Amino acid sequence: MAETATPPGFDPNANNAYLVYIPSAVFVVICPVLMGLRIWARLRKGGKLGADDWTAIAALIFALLTSGLLVASCQYGMGRHWITIKGHDRFETNKYFYMAQITYKAAINLVKCSILLLYLRLFYVVRWFRYSCWALLTAVAMYCVASILVTVFQCQPIIRAFDKDTPGTCIDTAKFWFANAGFSIASDIIILLLPLPLLWKLEVPNLQKYALMVVFTIGIFAVVTSCLRVTTLDLFATSPDNTFNIENVMWTIIEPNVAIICACLPILRPLVVRLFPGLGSNKGYASYGTPGYGTGKSRTTLQGSQHRPDGVGVGGGGGRHDWVELSGVKALGENVATIRRPNSHTGSEESILAGMQGPKEQSAPGIHKTVEYSVQYSREQS
Repeated sequence: MAETATPPGFDPNANNAYLVYIPSAVFVVICPVLMGLRIWARLRKGGKLGADDWTAIAALIFALLTSGLLVASCQYGMGRHWITIKGHDRFETNKYFYMAQITYKAAINLVKCSILLLYLRLFYVVRWFRYSCWALLTAVAMYCVASILVTVFQCQPIIRAFDKDTPGTCIDTAKFWFANAGFSIASDIIILLLPLPLLWKLEVPNLQKYALMVVFTIGIFAVVTSCLRVTTLDLFATSPDNTFNIENVMWTIIEPNVAIICACLPILRPLVVRLFPGLGSNKGYASYGTPGYGTGKSRTTLQGSQHRPDGVGVGGGGGRHDWVELSGVKALGENVATIRRPNSHTGSEESILAGMQGPKEQSAPGIHKTVEYSVQYSREQS
């Protein structure tokens, strides 16, 4: 980076490192806690973690690494004016920022993969939706690998990426960053809109339908953060003092962490309602069930309340557990879905999003109260 003249009113002690420290401190608490709750919600009913959960965990690890690397960069000079950073500190500042670019791209793309894998887990029965998810998943995975490789080899030799005194050549990083942001926003929007046609066609009460659509459009916050990050790219890419103008670095921390939160919230909603019944609604809530649930039957019968002989409810703990889910099977060439409503008196809610029941619990004897609705939303050729 070239030296710049000292502007009028220049403060050599000015430091914007707080733009990195504050979001890093906030998300290093929030995201691991939410991820821990997500894992607990999956496992607490005898369920198991799926590919979407493991991918989300990997995304969290890379997001935390991004924050840690940027905090380390601030320890050497990120946040201060470039001309006040001397000697070896310049090398270390750029080195940690270079490494953070790699972990950021891994984190943001792994979150997208996690959401798509969750879609596959929930909506697997719908053929066109399944193929769309696999196509998007392939595109995102390939782009993730490609963008990481381009970031690693953005300069020849590689060391020139963080040591500008080394002779060599580099790609136009500004164009690359804008292209990366464009793909990120476009893929976010597609992933956000993908399940809405299925939800819109459901023949359920409007309140249930709208509740479902809200749950699956929480990702709009991730799109907003991506757009806000784009507004800071040009200044950061072209500024001769980009160790001081670090608004873009702040959004680099916020974006993947907000995406992780959005990916966890749909799974945690039933858990929140279980812990705080007052937040629930007597109007009901539904979610798609897991693939293969009820396979082999002409219709799906979902138990609204199950008890084992020892009096322990399927959901864990004692007493009645009323929960809702939307599960689909292919029968007679049609996709048939069944919805269970929650108990209208207790207002308690549970969702298959929070975990899968084991075979032993599914077959447990006892009194079963079932309310079922058949919803035909597509027809496929047999």
